[in-house]
Amino acid sequence: MRSFLWLTFLLLNLTQNTLCILINVTVDDNDHSILYSPAGAWNARNAASSCPACTAQPDPTKMVSGTWHDSTFYPIDEGTHDIPNINTPRFANLTFNGSAVYVFCALAESVKSPDGNSDMAFYVDGQLMGHFFRPALGNDNIYEYQFPVFSNNSLAPGEHTLVLQNGRVNGTQSLVLLDYIVYTYVLIDTPA
Repeated sequence: MRSFLWLTFLLLNLTQNTLCILINVTVDDNDHSILYSPAGAWNARNAASSCPACTAQPDPTKMVSGTWHDSTFYPIDEGTHDIPNINTPRFANLTFNGSAVYVFCALAESVKSPDGNSDMAFYVDGQLMGHFFRPALGNDNIYEYQFPVFSNNSLAPGEHTLVLQNGRVNGTQSLVLLDYIVYTYVLIDTPA
């Protein structure tokens, strides 16, 4: 019984002197720690560089830092044979050290030009952890901003790799307007 009381006293003393703080880190889409593939399948966008050929035209003032990366997955059909990387999913990878991760995108609601369908899969450390599928709502020129398309707050603390996959082979056309990713890590502070 005495050893149990001693252990309890020791644990209480240690926990009183330790402070755990959750820290959120925002990784903007233009941060070089996010790797985009295949080459040429993603467009880095901002207010200063217009893209007349891009069908998605969200409001840059509603995006974090005024930037976003867009990518459209095209399945094989009659009119898409001249598009590079046809029927090839697009990927955005981020390696981070933390215990939670959240992905935020803008969503287009239009059915055509741009096709606002969203079909994303999310992998953490090679394991499928979630899907986000939403057909376009049919509202032209309307976007939803800072929309949480994925969250996982139950990761073991440590290094992880997140993969956002846009589209599935032989799936439907899918648009991703990646705005930012947030990850959380635990800061353990032991006061002197």
